[in-house]
Amino acid sequence: MNGRQAAGKVGAWAAAVLCASPALAGGTPAGTDIVNTAQLSWVDGSTPRSVDSNPASFKVDERIDVAIAALDSGSIPVAPGDQGRVLGFRVVNAGNALEAFALAGQSGLSGSQWTPDITSLVIDSNGNGEYDPGVDQPYRAGINDPALAADASVTIFVVANVPGGLADGSVGLAALRATAVTGSGAPGTVFVGKGADGTDAVIGATTATAATQGSLIASLAVPQLAKTQQITDPTGGNSAVPGAIITYTLSATYAGAVPNTGGVIEDPIPAGTSYVPGSLTINGAPLTDIADGDTGQATSSAIRVAVPTLSQATKAVVTFQVRVNN
Repeated sequence: MNGRQAAGKVGAWAAAVLCASPALAGGTPAGTDIVNTAQLSWVDGSTPRSVDSNPASFKVDERIDVAIAALDSGSIPVAPGDQGRVLGFRVVNAGNALEAFALAGQSGLSGSQWTPDITSLVIDSNGNGEYDPGVDQPYRAGINDPALAADASVTIFVVANVPGGLADGSVGLAALRATAVTGSGAPGTVFVGKGADGTDAVIGATTATAATQGSLIASLAVPQLAKTQQITDPTGGNSAVPGAIITYTLSATYAGAVPNTGGVIEDPIPAGTSYVPGSLTINGAPLTDIADGDTGQATSSAIRVAVPTLSQATKAVVTFQVRVNN
C-alpha cells in the first residue's frame, strides 16, 4: 500500500513516504511486494504542483528461523525403571513464511549422569498441551513434519524410558532438535528460488536449526503404581467376550528410605464395561462402595481408594472387578 504526504504550502522539495505492513514477530511476510514512490512538490507562482517518481518495488524474501522452548520447569522426578516419561517442548517458526520442520530426539548429552532411552516423539495433535496417548500423533520423520505458519508453534513431546539402578538425585538429559526442511546453515546462506512465492530463502540468525534440552531426575522417593488384569469368561476361559469378568489389581509400592504419607488411587471404569458391586478391596480386605468410614468408594464411573503410608517394607494392593457389557 502506497502513501503520500499532501503538498500544501511547501518548499521546493518534499520527503517520500512508504506505508509498510503491520510488524510481525517473524517480520514482513515472505512474498510481500514492497512498492515505494517518491514525490516532488513545488509552487509555480501561486499554484502548487507535484510530480511522482517511477515506482521502485521488490518482493520480500523468505527468512528461515526456528526457536524451541522447554515447557517443563526444573527437572521432572522419575523412578528408576519408569516407562514412557514425557518431556514437553514448544517449536516456534520464527521466520516469515510457512515452513516445515524435521524433528529429532537427542540423548547422551554432555552433563547427563544417565541416558534416557528415547522411544518416540509425539505431536500434540489436539493442542491442549497435555500428552494424550492414543490421541496425539506419533511423529514420523519426512512423513508428518509439522508445517508452521510464520509465528505459529506446536508442542512436541519427547517420550523416554528410564533405566534401572540409578542413584538417587542423578539427572538424565534429553533434547529436541528442529531443523527447517527447506535447509539450514550459516546465517545469510541463500537457497535460490526455494522461498515462498518463488522468492529466495535466506537463513536467519538461528541457522534454521535449534535444540533445547529438558531433564529428568531419578528419585527413589517416587511411589510406583502397577496395574494388571485377569479375564474370566462365562465358560471359565480367558476370552474377553460380553459377560466376562475383568479383575484389576493395582499395586502401590515405594522405595524411599523415609516412609511417605500415603495417597489416593483413582481408576475410571472402562467404557464398554460395568463395575461389579462389592468387588472393591484393599490388601485383601473388602471395602464398601458408598462413601462412608472406610477408605474406598466405587461408582458407575470410577473407583477411589485412599492408601496408607508406604515404605520399603509395605505396599497397598487394590482390586476391583468390571463386567464386559452384553
